[in-house]
Amino acid sequence: MQFLYTIGISITIATILHFYFPQAYGVFHREDFIITDAELKNGNPFIRVEGEAGRSFSVDGGGETFYAYTFVTVKGIFASTVALGEDDNPPYYGVDKYKVEKFEVGACLGEGTARGEPRFAGKTVEYIQKQIVFENVTKAYSLQVTSDDSDDECETGQHIYKIFSSK
Repeated sequence: MQFLYTIGISITIATILHFYFPQAYGVFHREDFIITDAELKNGNPFIRVEGEAGRSFSVDGGGETFYAYTFVTVKGIFASTVALGEDDNPPYYGVDKYKVEKFEVGACLGEGTARGEPRFAGKTVEYIQKQIVFENVTKAYSLQVTSDDSDDECETGQHIYKIFSSK
């Protein structure tokens, strides 16, 4: 009899979590961040991954955590990003331009002005920028980024939390 009560309580809790906290069921697939190729496609930087680019979005840190597919070029460091959408409506796709001294866990990501747009399609993610002619992609990273309050050491409050892959 206690077994039936335990099952009933478990189902009730799971139902409550599903309807009242849908972000608890966010998606994460490690293969979505394993970079297999990074180069130019029609003059735009792109990354190809093992899984599906942009499918995973972070729910661990709510609005304070997002994923960045980052392109290092001679024109700067650009990223197409994926985050939990407003009101927990997943996902939100965006772009960023970063200034970073060294790609390592804990590094501050200074921010520039990004005027491009992200394009996620199957295994690829692109940074589309019509005003810049890119010549090559020298390095690519898939990152988990955390946002916190800004301080004297990091004006943006954005830090590299995890480096999944680089190419």
